[in-house]
Amino acid sequence: MRIALRAGIDVRMITGDYAVTAKAIGATLGLGAGAISGRELRELSDDDLARRLPELHVFGRVSPEDKLRLARSLQAQGLIVAMTGDAVNDAAALKQADIGVAMGSGSEVTKQAARMILTDDNFGTLVHAIEIGRRVYEKIVAYVRYQMTQLLALVLLFVAATAFNINDGVALTPSMVLYLFFFATAIGVVIIAVDPGDPQVMNRPPRDPKVPLTNRTTVLYWLLYASVLFVAALIPLVAGPDQPRTDGPSAAMTMAFVVMGLGTVGNALTNRRDPASGLLPPILKAVAIGLIPAGFVVLATRLDFLQNSLLTQPLTGLQWLACIGLALLLPVVVEITKAIRRGRLAPATLDARQAVEPARARLVLGGEST
Repeated sequence: MRIALRAGIDVRMITGDYAVTAKAIGATLGLGAGAISGRELRELSDDDLARRLPELHVFGRVSPEDKLRLARSLQAQGLIVAMTGDAVNDAAALKQADIGVAMGSGSEVTKQAARMILTDDNFGTLVHAIEIGRRVYEKIVAYVRYQMTQLLALVLLFVAATAFNINDGVALTPSMVLYLFFFATAIGVVIIAVDPGDPQVMNRPPRDPKVPLTNRTTVLYWLLYASVLFVAALIPLVAGPDQPRTDGPSAAMTMAFVVMGLGTVGNALTNRRDPASGLLPPILKAVAIGLIPAGFVVLATRLDFLQNSLLTQPLTGLQWLACIGLALLLPVVVEITKAIRRGRLAPATLDARQAVEPARARLVLGGEST
């Protein structure tokens, strides 16, 4: 129950038991104040019920019609309603709710009306399912954020090379781009996939379902991160130790290739979580996976057959240090922006009712769609 309240889930007890009994149990569980019987509930008009709902958390001696009315009243306020039940007379309310949850020990009618069946009849399982759902959604968001950063950075790099006639419009050779996709970007996805997720995911309020994955704020962050990686890779092309070439290897183009490859690793490490820091445990496991694409980038500059096919050449120690420094720009910017947004978020000790308000969800989503 404490986890649910911290996560912004406003839990209410609707039961056929007497209100006095239900109120005592609710107080033990830590439910919010306010208890009402079914008779008192039926005497309230719809407007009165809507006004009093924030302070009502225990409903005793209710009828199936009362349960259905409560679901509709909560939905009318823009809230997402999950309703549990086990008896035949709960079927209508479960069907009305956004997520109807039937008990595994309940009637077949209720199971057919529900969207989900709770086989162990344990409320804690529902909370854990919500946690899993949040982690899965965050992984999807992290994957899209990571891929869009990579793709937009490459697009910007080639647009700039074409617009300013840098190396005849060839920022990287086609084989370099394919090599980065197969041996850097693809492995970076593994870092996101194996990450267990933010341990504080249940200390944040729910996201607003009306805010799409590609909302304006999110796209702006994609562009910001992509611009940082683009600028880092562009610097060697315009201010490198030599002139980039299209007919042979050059240190400038090789450095741009290396910056994009190492920047991909930093992108995966830091953007695997948001708004949480990507440098939190298990960072060692993520770094170990990140060493694989970093190793492929190094091999691309050392092995003869890769040098010939990619048009790369060996780099000096100072050139490697410059590439590493430029590649670190993206992770630094990502972590700084996340730290700023974490500082702006209100603490997770809000009242549950306040935490589940759609406006509160939009505040969190102002930084990222999580």
